[in-house]
Amino acid sequence: LYCEQSGTSMSAPHVSGAAAGFLSVRSEFIGQPERVKEIFMQTAVDLRRERQFQGAGLVDLMKALQAV
Repeated sequence: LYCEQSGTSMSAPHVSGAAAGFLSVRSEFIGQPERVKEIFMQTAVDLRRERQFQGAGLVDLMKALQAV
């Protein structure tokens, strides 16, 4: 079954998974949630939608890993 949903109920699990993947590769960032957030926000893909709709954009884990 597939359905489209939006909001933090959908984004939180995706970002949490991306953060877990990021920290498994870059363990020196464990205990630095603000730094991880900053990296994710700076490397997010702009969806070209209103800021209140997209936030910082789409998480790009590979880009985040390559940025540090």
